[in-house]
Amino acid sequence: MNTNLKISNVSKIYPGCIANDNISLEFKSGKIYALLGENGAGKSTLVKILSGVIIPDKGEIFLNNKILKLKSPIDAKKKKIGMVFQHFNLFETLSVFENLIIDSDENRENLHEKIQSIMKKYNFSIDLDIPVLNLSAGQKQKVEIIRCLIRNPEVLIMDEPTSVLTEQETSELFSSLRQFSMEGILIIYITHKLKEVMSLCDEVAVMRKGKLVSVSKIVNEKIETLANKMVGQNLKTVRKSISNERSSEKLIKISNLSFSSEDPFETNLVNINFEVNRGECLGIAGISGNGQSELFQILSGEIISDKNSIEFNSNFIGNLNPQERREYLMAFSPEDRLEQAAIPQMKIFENVALNNFKSSNFFNNGLINENKIKEHAKKIISDFNVNTDNIELKSQFLSGGNLQKLIIGRELITSPDLLICFNPTWGLDVGAINYIHKTLIKINDQNKSIILISTDTDELLKLSDKISVIHKGKLSKIMNSDEVTSEKLGILMGGGEID
Repeated sequence: MNTNLKISNVSKIYPGCIANDNISLEFKSGKIYALLGENGAGKSTLVKILSGVIIPDKGEIFLNNKILKLKSPIDAKKKKIGMVFQHFNLFETLSVFENLIIDSDENRENLHEKIQSIMKKYNFSIDLDIPVLNLSAGQKQKVEIIRCLIRNPEVLIMDEPTSVLTEQETSELFSSLRQFSMEGILIIYITHKLKEVMSLCDEVAVMRKGKLVSVSKIVNEKIETLANKMVGQNLKTVRKSISNERSSEKLIKISNLSFSSEDPFETNLVNINFEVNRGECLGIAGISGNGQSELFQILSGEIISDKNSIEFNSNFIGNLNPQERREYLMAFSPEDRLEQAAIPQMKIFENVALNNFKSSNFFNNGLINENKIKEHAKKIISDFNVNTDNIELKSQFLSGGNLQKLIIGRELITSPDLLICFNPTWGLDVGAINYIHKTLIKINDQNKSIILISTDTDELLKLSDKISVIHKGKLSKIMNSDEVTSEKLGILMGGGEID
């Protein structure tokens, strides 16, 4: 297989926004190409054009020197162009296999055999009979990848495929992608993780504000140069300074916390114990599906536990719901910002009202105080650098980074004593990640505390004072972060032991 894909002078214009501005690129099989850029740079628009989701206003696309007219994703699939999107396009209540058969022309028996072959070949382990809603985010991503591979694509476009994968899972995926490339599949890889680009890709194209700003070979680049090209300025490295002068005052204590679910696809938690002091960040690492979601739900009050299992500010709150915990000055940023933290079809100021505190004065005598909510929303946009001044804008039109800033800003504007966040920078670009990390460090500097549940070990090592690992619902010993390496975390995340 020898595939050539060429983009010639492609533009896409929306009211008030040039998403793609005269883009020309060429890709050939045998290489893995990275497409980099901040949220809103135009990457997603470009790959949606290549996958038939969007029709360009100008320009042409050529596949193997023949002009390509794509009017729908079905056209792209027929031309063997596969796309793995960052946000999952799955039916939550259907099983994994039912989701896969919907998108296939093969009969049930042949498809089942083909899926099993793909999973064995690329070391994917998923029960095909599990409802998708019971899968972790990492497992859902693998289903998306399998769905694409079923059609034997000649061009494979991957949009943030490792957003919720661990280093070990990412390494396995990279081995598969290199194998795809050797087999002749042309791969275009979109990511915000610059280390991935340096280790996986052969060439890199950088976009900024709808324009193509550079195309280069990876051997001629460094992480710092790519980051600076993406944002158009020099970025300073963000890393928390570990201090021995932080408060020793206990803020939250988790005691003998266990969780047993009747759902066989959820992870039980076994005798969880830890403490977090004021001004401290406790990082919790782990491979997706090892109990992080269940732990977050219990800590946030979505799942009620024994009253005495959670002590916060000298109050036992294990039996309180999320709203009641907010009144004790706890705040929460869940993993999936589109499904759990915001309602995309609602306006920005309406989303701000979702975490109403008594202190916010959003309601007067049972009536909504819209002016107060809008005032609150404007302050969040200003204080947390959300890139819009229109609080009437529907949240679905914010980039991932700006939506995450809005969510975290909404939580922090009330000055909580504790923020519990789960994969807070999932799928964000380097500029947005940098901003979120600075914000989290600032919280600790204000003597506020953080519980950071993340599948990104680099993030945990940058931000945590102490780190633990959750594996099959059990928490490892609490370690000082300056004594931990990514290699040690990897061993614990895989179920091993360290000295």
